[in-house]
Formats: sequence, structure tokens, C-alpha cells
Amino acid sequence: MVWPFGKKQVEEANPSKQVEPELQNYSAGKKYLLEDTKPRFANDSQSQYASSQEKATFREAWEAVTLDDFSIQRLTQIPCFRDAGMSGFTSMFVVGSVMFLYHKNPSRAANWAVGGFLLGSIVGWEQCRLRRKKSFQTAQMARSTVASKEKPMMNPVAHDDRVKKEWEGHTTDTAAAKKPWYKLW
Repeated sequence: MVWPFGKKQVEEANPSKQVEPELQNYSAGKKYLLEDTKPRFANDSQSQYASSQEKATFREAWEAVTLDDFSIQRLTQIPCFRDAGMSGFTSMFVVGSVMFLYHKNPSRAANWAVGGFLLGSIVGWEQCRLRRKKSFQTAQMARSTVASKEKPMMNPVAHDDRVKKEWEGHTTDTAAAKKPWYKLW
């Protein structure tokens, strides 16, 4: 399904803007990591501007907000927006239905439904952010564990006599090695 109000025609006119990220550790059929992709919102001009402006004012922030920031495409790119919306709409339906069945007054049920939507959205947003924070902490802990792990394959192999003694009976030049390992009768 194509969204009729999108900027599809403008994006098709400028194919140079649509650049697929280069995947470094990717082979066909293998999952790739977020670390392998380039950041989506990292423009050089914006990062230089952010580094030069240490202290931002409310007026500058308000002037930076545009109507395009509230488009459906931008809102759906916010990580927890979908979860918050789904829990908000669910709680709106449940609270509105229960209040309508209890009071038999549609306007009162609608008021309660709006309140349920707001409360459900806030709860869904906070739960999602907490889950994301925990997953990022777990990923960081796993990265640090793997980084601090001993890497024995990087050390040179020590040729000691203990290894030679363990493999003495396993060589192919002995007479026992020429006999088959099975016996039919």
C-alpha cells in the first residue's frame, strides 16, 4: 500500500539521496548488527552545529521545530511511539467501553476514554523505554565481557613435550593403525 500524502515522487526524482548503508560484516542469509550500519540521522552539518552549540535556549529549540517533524513518517521512526500508541488505544477502548456499560452516558464514557488513552500511552511509553534501556545495558555488558575475555587463539602456541606424549599412540606409522577398527566375526 502506498501512502498518498508522502514524498514518494520527490524521493524518486532524487535517487542520489537514497543510499543503502554499506554492510561490512554481512553475508547472504546472515543477520547483520546495528553497529554495521551507518547512523540514520548523522549529518556532518548537524553534528558540527551540535558540537559548536553547547548551550541551547528554548527559543532556538522552538524555532528548530517544523511542521514536517510531526508527519506520520517521522513519528513512526520514534522507537517507542508504536508501543505507546498501541497501549493507549487499547486502554482507551477498554476504559471507554467499561464506563459506557456502567454509566450508559456516551459523553462521560468518551471523557474517560480520552483519559484512558493518555494514561495508557504514558504507561506504554515508560515501559518501552525501560525495556530499551535494559536491553542497551545488557548489550553493553556483553560487549565489555567479550572485549575483556581472554583470547587464547591470539597467543602463540607453545610446543611442549606433554602434547607430543598425548599423541604418541595416535600416529599412523604404527602397526596397530593399519588394522581396521571394526571386526565382522
